[in-house]
Amino acid sequence: MTWRNSLLRPFFEVSCIILLGGCNNFPSPVGQKPSKDTIYIPSAFSNEFNFIEERDARRNELFSLLRPLVYRIEVSIPLLYRTERYQGTGWGWAKRYIWTCKHLLPAEKNLRVEVWDMEGSCHEAKVVWRDSIADVALLRIDTICDFPSVSLHSGSFPKVGESVFTVGAPLGLLGTFQEGFVAAEPRLMNVGKNYSQVLLQLSIPAQVGSSGSPVVDKQGRVIGMISDIATISGGYEGISFAIPAQVLSQVWEAYCNFASNDSERACKSR
Repeated sequence: MTWRNSLLRPFFEVSCIILLGGCNNFPSPVGQKPSKDTIYIPSAFSNEFNFIEERDARRNELFSLLRPLVYRIEVSIPLLYRTERYQGTGWGWAKRYIWTCKHLLPAEKNLRVEVWDMEGSCHEAKVVWRDSIADVALLRIDTICDFPSVSLHSGSFPKVGESVFTVGAPLGLLGTFQEGFVAAEPRLMNVGKNYSQVLLQLSIPAQVGSSGSPVVDKQGRVIGMISDIATISGGYEGISFAIPAQVLSQVWEAYCNFASNDSERACKSR
């Protein structure tokens, strides 16, 4: 027994030295100053938590930016025995104008267009411009002085996978904030027998009432306006389409030219 113990003893001593040396790597007890050899293990999730907090804060900033711009659109068309009703979304632009989709305004006359804001106030709007090919319409409200500034991103198209956001009134629920991404490169879609239109394909959920919702990028620039969905059942099935900001910019320019020429004609007639 003595011989065996004498051989094993050095191994036990070495093991104890290694264990005691390793204990120095553990954090010091509360109230005791850490030694110079103390090793702190950082949390593997701290960076991820910071990223999530920053992302959530940015979402809230985008919602705060869009909230005062977005309105619920209700259109009623009185017929002989009934009244047809349409609902959608609109968003404010400079000089008391509101963007929305033309398919929410199917009739030329006897339209009653009501615009509801976040505070529950109703404003009556007037249709001043329609573009059937682009599915864009402009409304004017005289009871609102001005809207917060927002810019159209009329440069290059957004890239596939880029995050996009919107605030609208799907199913009449005004103030609904939604997030998605650009799901494909711009598509050339048929909008009539002889007309085609460039549309952005998005993953943003869109329902009845989402038409006319502004779509913005991470910088808060408007990149498009929701106009349609691809569906078999009639409800949202994962694909929605938006009118690009480039098209909206062209429509605005066409309207401004028309308005300036119309005012000139009015002045000459006087």
